[in-house]
Amino acid sequence: MRPPTLAPYETCAASVTNDLGGVAPNYGAGTGPAYLSGQNSWYSGGQAAFLMVDSRYSGPLLVRPFQLRGDGKSTVTLAGSPTVNANAADKERSHGVALVPAVHTTEGGLYFGAVAPSSFWRGWLGQLSTDNPGCFGFQVDGDVFTEFIVFEVNPGNAPPG
Repeated sequence: MRPPTLAPYETCAASVTNDLGGVAPNYGAGTGPAYLSGQNSWYSGGQAAFLMVDSRYSGPLLVRPFQLRGDGKSTVTLAGSPTVNANAADKERSHGVALVPAVHTTEGGLYFGAVAPSSFWRGWLGQLSTDNPGCFGFQVDGDVFTEFIVFEVNPGNAPPG
């Protein structure tokens, strides 16, 4: 499968944000079972990102970043959060999300191994940044699906607050 592309006259059409119900955070961009959450808008300087996986899917996931328009040289960086600790894990678990590790791929993506079926959503907490503003996305591949999550990245650092 190939990621979507944008014609020169098209604007970035970010994925729809969905209500994820009783889990926290309770919103995420994507069609599922994977969602990008943590922010309502993204900035190239980087900020916290939460990749979440619906509890109904327990198989492996491969998350690969891509740029929709431009020279193809801009990159999305996903870095594990240095602040994930037992307190964060307990807090998220109380909201129905089990924090899980991911393996960084050589192409800059993330690989999530399969887990035992559970009522808990899977969540990866980290940092998302890009080297330029623009229209970006993730191709998320599972055992029986491919999903594209598209997001627009603004220039600079996120505003305070």
